[in-house]
Amino acid sequence: MRGFPRFSWPTWVIIVGAVLIVPGIVSTALAVGLLGFHVQTILGVGLKHPLILALLGLSVVGLLVFSIGLVAYVIVGSLSHDRAIRGYGSLGTILACLGVAVIVANLLTLPYFLVQQAQHPATSVALTPGGLVYSIVALDLVLLAIVYFRIVHPKVLSWEQLGVTTTDIRERAVLGVGVGIVVIVGSAIIDAALQAIGIHQTQEKMFEGVLNASIPQFIGVLLAGAVIAPIAEEIFFRGYVFTAGRQTYGLIPAFALSALLFAFAHLNAEAFIPILLIGLTFCYVYWKTGSLVPSMVAHMMNNAVALISLYFLHQ
Repeated sequence: MRGFPRFSWPTWVIIVGAVLIVPGIVSTALAVGLLGFHVQTILGVGLKHPLILALLGLSVVGLLVFSIGLVAYVIVGSLSHDRAIRGYGSLGTILACLGVAVIVANLLTLPYFLVQQAQHPATSVALTPGGLVYSIVALDLVLLAIVYFRIVHPKVLSWEQLGVTTTDIRERAVLGVGVGIVVIVGSAIIDAALQAIGIHQTQEKMFEGVLNASIPQFIGVLLAGAVIAPIAEEIFFRGYVFTAGRQTYGLIPAFALSALLFAFAHLNAEAFIPILLIGLTFCYVYWKTGSLVPSMVAHMMNNAVALISLYFLHQ
């Protein structure tokens, strides 16, 4: 007779949390529909149906348990070289690392937005230039911290193996400029094609907080969005995810995994295809050169052009 699978205890905590989440989500979806997931709608239904409200409370507990398990999974996996090297490139570990980054970044930014709400209780919290910088920097520093503590520090992969190298840096920077021009032009063509069939990209909605920024504030957003973010994202999605995915699953799955996670992480359905193609392009350049410098430079150029266009064309 077979027993339960021999998962680690953080994995069991994750499973328990996921199981607790399901009843509230399913019951709410059945009550309000998939398009009715708004706080006021859910509370209205919950007041009429106490059982749904109770199940939602169970889902909140499940989300907390799930998050604790996810964080524990990443921490336990980094405690020694032997632990860290086991499954470091598995889909579960990669998703856990990304999930922990999102959770910790949100916890770091929560006090900022709570203070904003307390200062302006009568209005909804808008993403100010300061809030935009804080959110970007928080997430990107957490991504870097996870790569360091889960991969580099336990000596699973070195920074050089992740593509962080200054070898032939000038040539690779020049290559990055060329790739950046291709990506910018290609993105413009794809955007025009999507608009022609009625799909309008909404990336700028994520950065609306920059529209009313002063020049110094805009420079801060530019540094965060076009310098810090590209460096951190390339190290995580190309350096870690692509490298680990290639060593674990092979070249083609690594391309798909890195680019898909990169696109999903931007939480923008309308821009999914352009971001996916950009991710594939950066993977290809990284694969061919073994360096993150070209993709970092191209990523910086792409983000800088987008932010500068958004800011100055709306003045």
